[in-house]
Amino acid sequence: MDKLLSLLGLARRAGKIEPGFDAAATAAKSGKAALLLAARDISEKTVKNLRYEGDRAGIPTLRVSAGMEELGRACGVRAGVLALTDPGFARAVQKLAGAPSEEKEEHAHDD
Repeated sequence: MDKLLSLLGLARRAGKIEPGFDAAATAAKSGKAALLLAARDISEKTVKNLRYEGDRAGIPTLRVSAGMEELGRACGVRAGVLALTDPGFARAVQKLAGAPSEEKEEHAHDD
């Protein structure tokens, strides 16, 4: 998880993070987001709403094992939801988190 948080810190310094639900949802709707992230301690309702926004935009949504406080320290802002706007950072985060590839994730939603 340390590598994941370090990578998110690097993405923040590169200006590739949109923190907060509203900013993440807006980034998804505009096609700017490459990946939506939620902290482990965010409510199920918020995660469900985030997944809905991601599904509508064709963007994967991932719940990470880090809590909101840990994400906040890594990203420099208190937020339990964020969007990564760089596809390279998004792929790296998915790989570190052990998330399925986008192709597999799309098939998982076909049920």
